[in-house]
Order: sequence, then structure tokens, then C-alpha cells
Amino acid sequence: MGKRWRTVKNCCWTLILIAVLLKNCNGNCPEKELERREEEANVVLTGTVEEIMNMDPVHNTYSCKVRVWRYLKGKEVVTNDILVDGGNKVMICGFGEPKICDNQVSTGDTRIFFVNPAPEYMWPAHKNELMLNSSLMRITLRNLEEVESCVEGV
Repeated sequence: MGKRWRTVKNCCWTLILIAVLLKNCNGNCPEKELERREEEANVVLTGTVEEIMNMDPVHNTYSCKVRVWRYLKGKEVVTNDILVDGGNKVMICGFGEPKICDNQVSTGDTRIFFVNPAPEYMWPAHKNELMLNSSLMRITLRNLEEVESCVEGV
């Protein structure tokens, strides 16, 4: 019984150590300042994720169809080629990208998105899509006010 107990105890400590290491790896994601994130994004919009698609099993990335509620910046960048389903939705790729901290969504999530048109090297798979540029933000009054202040240059 004593030998078995030591084995179980060692396994438990090993699992705890692995969990702590994984948490620390994911918990130390360096996020840019909001002003810089806004400046680097050509388009800032609020929207709701309607559909998750184009899962890439190799890179663990995916695209989403997002219903746009409001453009905070760059509405003129979003051409008719980018708009889908009657003109109030866009495709956004880059979810799951390891270089972006908070980038996971579920259907029905409403967020503030910082995006750019997908670069040519991602074509044809992501032509006429927007690409996630930095972490998503939850929609709160404070977050909306902060993003609007950045866009207005205040």
C-alpha cells in the first residue's frame, strides 16, 4: 500500500506542476497598449459572432462570420467585396492565432474587434476577409468609451 500511495502522490504532484506551467505560459501574454492597438488597426468595429468556420487543424486557427453593429473606425476600408450576407456582416480570420492574446470566441459572443484587411500572402483562402490584429475586447461602457477616445485622438 505504501509504494502505491507514493506513486499516486508523485503523479498528483506531476499533474499539478504541469498545470501551473501551462497556466504561466498562457497567463503571460504581452498585450500592447490600447492606443497602439487602435493605431495598428485599419478597422475597429463592434459585432456579434454568428458562425465559426474554416477551421485549420494544423494551425488551430479559424474564421468567423460577424454581424457588424457599429464601426468605430475605418468603415470606408470595408468595401462591398468584404461585406457578406446583405452587407451587414464580415468574415474575420485569425482567431486562435498564438501571437494574439485574447482571440477565442463562441457563436453569440459580442466583442470589439481590431482588424485589418487580410494581406495578399493569405489569398486566395482569405481574400476579401478581415484579419484579427490584436486581442478582442468585451463590450462594456468603459471599454467603448476608451476605444472611442483613442479613435478620436483624445
